[in-house]
Amino acid sequence: MTNMTPDDYRNIFWSMLRDAIDQMLTHPPGSYKPISYEQMYSAVYKCVCKQYSEQLYADLMTHVKTRLGQWSNHLTSVEDDSFINEFHKALVQYFHALGGIVPIFTYMNRFYIESKLHTDLKTELIKVFSSLVSDQHVARLIPLMVEAQSRPFCIPPAVMSTMCKHLYQLNPEYTVIEPKLFSSYLPNVLPQMTEEDLQAQKKADYMLQESLRAQGWGCSNNMSSTRKRDLEDAPGPPNRG
Repeated sequence: MTNMTPDDYRNIFWSMLRDAIDQMLTHPPGSYKPISYEQMYSAVYKCVCKQYSEQLYADLMTHVKTRLGQWSNHLTSVEDDSFINEFHKALVQYFHALGGIVPIFTYMNRFYIESKLHTDLKTELIKVFSSLVSDQHVARLIPLMVEAQSRPFCIPPAVMSTMCKHLYQLNPEYTVIEPKLFSSYLPNVLPQMTEEDLQAQKKADYMLQESLRAQGWGCSNNMSSTRKRDLEDAPGPPNRG
């Protein structure tokens, strides 16, 4: 194509890219028809070469923001007993979509976002989800996760782990809300122990051991003594004399 009119951009190239984005954002991973990444990458390449980088980036971000606003509104209407699972679905869907959207827009990312805006597409897309979705609901979500963690098998551990991992990727500051929750699934969340913390931990361990001993656990000497008495009291072999 030697020339790209605004109508060409809007009706041919952006229309095709928008449909691909919608597939990745609205259909469960693996359920939509395969997307030709070569075709999509080529469309982005042509738009950038024809000086539509700024328009393409604006259209992409506006469209993603629209979809995320719809997701956030949906989450507002979800009851507490389903909220963790619904939020988990949104997280998995979005991070899966990022794995497709970012590669498709690689050329725009390199020659417009990085070179002129001094950021990168994945960072900006994560910021958008944080501001429009997770920031809006995290104060409700995390207490529900703490409650679920205290009830075995309420939420599968794999779901909790994925939630904590993605929430940390979105904003590490979320861990401050409930550090112990995140430390169950992520390393190095809690601060390093001080000498006082270590002494307190040793004391707690000692008290636990004493409590277990009082209940008869781990008393090997007592157990061996009991076995010895049992053997002494047992009848001997019959006298053959």
